[in-house]
Amino acid sequence: METQVGLYFKKISEKLERQANCRRAQRDITFSQGKILWYLHRCEDEPVTLRDIERFFDCSHATVSGIVNRLVEKGHVYLETNENDRRAKNVRLTEKEKITFRQIQCEHRQTEEMLLKGFSNEEKEKFSEYLERVYKNLE
Repeated sequence: METQVGLYFKKISEKLERQANCRRAQRDITFSQGKILWYLHRCEDEPVTLRDIERFFDCSHATVSGIVNRLVEKGHVYLETNENDRRAKNVRLTEKEKITFRQIQCEHRQTEEMLLKGFSNEEKEKFSEYLERVYKNLE
């Protein structure tokens, strides 16, 4: 029997992305903006410069600067001068964004619950292990 694992990964990915894009559209956030916001939340306690974002995502200065400027306009982040290098700008999350992120985390938990509905705890653990192995096989 021929397996269609790749096809299922593609279909699942596309469906999840469509759902996420729907939610993002309600918040007026693009996929790229969402990735940068995720990174900033991940590094919340440390100062993050535009250069840090460029390196992490392997993007040009112009790309990152454009995305961050749009996030500033939308009130999700603000820029401040870096204490150690006055030429550099730190990107900081606004309180509005911190509240939005908590809502997004709740949605992510609901999505995971929906994806794993009907799975026992043991099946969830095994499934997670299998996905991790698949991911490592791609490295």
